[in-house]
Amino acid sequence: MAAALAVRLAILEQLSSLGVAFLDEPTANLDEQKKTNLVGQPESLDAFDQLAVISHDSTFESMTDYSVKIEKPEQTSEVVSD
Repeated sequence: MAAALAVRLAILEQLSSLGVAFLDEPTANLDEQKKTNLVGQPESLDAFDQLAVISHDSTFESMTDYSVKIEKPEQTSEVVSD
């Protein structure tokens, strides 16, 4: 999974001049060590000005400037922190 993400990011870096990448659940099915290693991969790519991560865990929070947490108590989504 981590290797596949690294390849996708490298391809996106070469093909796109947007400087923006979106990752949806990049840590799914990874153990803690692999999650930690994964966080360092996007930091090593210079082509991305912005990186958006959608995830159920907080692995990427250590590298973010801004995060939004949303919870869904009683079937209603609400922002609990931003």
